[in-house]
Amino acid sequence: MEGGALMLALWAASNVLAQTPAVATPPPMATAVDTLPAFERVNGTLLRAGTLNYALTLIRPTGELTPLGTRTVSVSEASAGGVPSWLIAEGRTGTVVETTDSVSLVRADLAPERWSATNGRSHFAASFTRDSMFGGTDTYQGRASFAVAVPSNALLSAGMTERIIEMLPLRDGYRAGAYLVLVVGQTPEMVRSEIVVDGTETLAIGRQSVECWRVVIRTPATEERLWVARDGARVVRIEQLVSGGTLRADFLP
Repeated sequence: MEGGALMLALWAASNVLAQTPAVATPPPMATAVDTLPAFERVNGTLLRAGTLNYALTLIRPTGELTPLGTRTVSVSEASAGGVPSWLIAEGRTGTVVETTDSVSLVRADLAPERWSATNGRSHFAASFTRDSMFGGTDTYQGRASFAVAVPSNALLSAGMTERIIEMLPLRDGYRAGAYLVLVVGQTPEMVRSEIVVDGTETLAIGRQSVECWRVVIRTPATEERLWVARDGARVVRIEQLVSGGTLRADFLP
């Protein structure tokens, strides 16, 4: 891939900066991820169609703000092989490297069916059974195919991750285990992570003050923060450390 690794599950690790994430290490996990219960399976029929827009900004250590374009996420009804499905598609424009990402999920339980993404001239595509993922990549390193096992609590794209977190029974002290599926180079990797509610915070969104759950998705090497509105369960801000500062996505009402 041009300028760095193709990492599709964490939105900030995509190549909006044409670089890989910063190597800052998050606080140690208080509980081994393997001992955490998997996040609750959500009722996929409760998902709703719609479009969300986010303004991307790089906050440098000096406090300088650099606009990085817009991220758009859409949820729409679809049908894959005659099975009622949801299509969660997203794209980033105005960035150094424009990206697209789409995931097809079974409507009833949000089990993955298909996943495809582009990052500059790099391409990724995969199909799923209940416990496996099959597909291929086409990057500057060449073409490659893969077949890997996928746990039931796997989170694929950023759009899918955010929609599922919005539907979880978030509360003070909430913790659950998950796997982030990262595509680094030519082979997907299953990265153990934990989902933690570490407090509440009030954000100014447009002209409104919105009380939010502050949710952390933590792996041994990265930490991503999401602010989820308690009234309406919508991700309104996302932050993650990257090379050069903090990458932030702010919901555009």
